Amino acid sequence: MSGRRTEALLVTPLPPLETGLATYAERVLRNTAGIIDWKVAHTGTADTAVLPEGPEYLSLEDLQEDGLPAIRVFQVGNSPHCFPVVRALYRLGGTALFHETVLHHMLRHCYLEAGMLEEYRRELRFCYGPASTGIEKELSKWLPEPEYDALLKSRPLCGRTVAASSSAVCLNEYAAAGLRPAYPPGAVITIGHPLSPLPGLVQMDRPFSPCIGMVGGFHHGRNLEKVIEAITVFREAEKGAGLLLIGGGYPPGLPEWVMATGRLPEADYQSRIRTLDVVLDMRHPTCGETSGSLLEAMRAGIPSIVTASGSFLNLPSDGVIRLPPENIVQALPAALEMVLGDSRLRKRMSRASMEYAEDTGSAERLVRDWEGVITVAGRFAPGSFEGVNTHSLAPAWSEPPEGFTRVTGTGPVTWGFEGRVFIRGPSTASRGYLTACGNGNVNGTALPGEFEVMEFEGNDLEFEGSGLVSHVLWR
Repeated sequence: MSGRRTEALLVTPLPPLETGLATYAERVLRNTAGIIDWKVAHTGTADTAVLPEGPEYLSLEDLQEDGLPAIRVFQVGNSPHCFPVVRALYRLGGTALFHETVLHHMLRHCYLEAGMLEEYRRELRFCYGPASTGIEKELSKWLPEPEYDALLKSRPLCGRTVAASSSAVCLNEYAAAGLRPAYPPGAVITIGHPLSPLPGLVQMDRPFSPCIGMVGGFHHGRNLEKVIEAITVFREAEKGAGLLLIGGGYPPGLPEWVMATGRLPEADYQSRIRTLDVVLDMRHPTCGETSGSLLEAMRAGIPSIVTASGSFLNLPSDGVIRLPPENIVQALPAALEMVLGDSRLRKRMSRASMEYAEDTGSAERLVRDWEGVITVAGRFAPGSFEGVNTHSLAPAWSEPPEGFTRVTGTGPVTWGFEGRVFIRGPSTASRGYLTACGNGNVNGTALPGEFEVMEFEGNDLEFEGSGLVSHVLWR
């Protein structure tokens, strides 16, 4: 990039909110001041004592639409702090930075808490069409919390967020691969996960020997019950083994060989991590997230055992041991025995983990990544062409063009066609992005057998044959 700083808007939670997105935002703002002139709209209060000087900070409620930078980045995740961010994205358009690609927990909770049932149903209809009624009934039934959590994850409910954004940024390739078919070519990129400089560390004793750890706050996706069951088996041969839970929110009533620290100040948090002999992250199913807490353990050189699930599939194979998520209880005791019983294996894993974490978490990587974010966000920015959102056609909302019929079933709503039909774009459009499949062609190009994004010059689409259309975006 040139020496001139690029103006950009960041919509995000900020410290003092105790959420990983707020910490992430602080790291980005602190390290990109040399390349980006930030305006920051936050969702709560902003602790200017810990935030870098330079950006303009204001409440999202006070953000005026007039005069906004063309480049707008919205930090999106599955926590209630992100609800106003998503709503602002619907209104303003821009680039979605997906910390998680499952948004259902957040959207359902926030809409229902706010008495906005019809808006929640609108989200369901957008993603699931006529199947949304059955999904709503399914979600109204009582289930144990882990099962309900998994059910929500099976219905990500991110479709409207995807449709409202002109480009997307992901923190892992697993999430990016799932989103790419819904965006124009080149509009989805992957960046690293920055880590803060280490504070002063203190020497802490290990509470167990060997000391097995889980790092980060509790949620049902961590499969704590299965982990405890597996370590119970492991302790038959290793009586001194125990589980150290470094983070907040863990339930009471745990065995005496399980110790939960609660949420810790950063220095204590980092110091506790370094008392571990091995770290576990058994999350499954995932929300498409990158585990910042696991990266901290990898930076500390702690050998890691993870599930073969989600973004863990993108971690270096010489730095982690992966277990099948459906066999945690059976596989984990053997994996612990293997790692804890082989010092040379631990050293190799430690070295590979540290190299990976230092690369993906470095300040230098962060700056390079955000140069890429600004480039992509600028290329696909709502202000770079007229009416990106006005000229986005979704069959769930828009009436079918002449010759097309609305097709409903158990999947997303589409437009179906047979014969020769047209979709005409706005006169200001110079390019169209079509998501379609079928037997036939559009503007002389063969339709794919499964849904794909196709790019065309001009503002007219001529279809021949038969097929389905799920989205059209004009620019």
